[in-house]
This record gives sequence, C-alpha cells and structure tokens, in this order.
Amino acid sequence: MDHTDSPAFTGRDGAAWYISILGGLKRRGGWKMPQDLRFVSLLGGVNLDLSGAGLEAGQTYWVTKISLVGGASLQVPDGVSVVAEGFRIFGPVRNAAPVRGGDEIVVRVRCFGLVGGVHVERV
Repeated sequence: MDHTDSPAFTGRDGAAWYISILGGLKRRGGWKMPQDLRFVSLLGGVNLDLSGAGLEAGQTYWVTKISLVGGASLQVPDGVSVVAEGFRIFGPVRNAAPVRGGDEIVVRVRCFGLVGGVHVERV
C-alpha cells in the first residue's frame, strides 16, 4: 500500500483500519495521521514518516501493528516522543525518540507478531 490508500474501514471508535494479506503500509510526504491507526496483515509491517503527517500539539497518537511477520518503522521529527509496546519473539526495539520532558506529541506503537521489531529514528 502506498500513501494514497485510504483505510479499509473506520471503526465505530474512530480507528482507521488497514488490512492486507501480503504487503505492508507505507506513509510519507504530506498526509494526515489518524488518532488511532491499526494495521493487520499476515506478512507485512508499517513504515511511517511522521515529519509531514500533520500531527497536532498536545495529542497522543496510537499505531497498532498485528502480523505474523513484519515490524514497525517510524521516522519522527523533533518534539515527538515514541513509546513502543507489544510482544514479538524475534526483533529488537530501537527507539531514538523515547519519551522525554517537554515533548508535546506522543506516539504509542503497539507491535504484535512473531518476527519484526520496532525501529524509531529522528529526522
């Protein structure tokens, strides 16, 4: 999926659901990050560049990735902190944007799968 794909559906709670059997979800450039993004796939992860995602100050955003194989990769600008949660058998968590005082925007990444870590870098 590329950055022009819209959610498969929006849940009653407002979550944007993306569903794929094979393949990941990639977002970059100018796009609007939903408050709660959920991705489900057998094979595939998420790659999100949040530098142009229209994040609003003072908000907490949720990214949930559920797949057998596939991780989560985020590129975040200054002023954004990331909390990585979930479980995986293989795959490290490399978070270059941990929560620190003063950050107004927090992204909580929940990554569930057998293989695939979480990689967060500042851009």
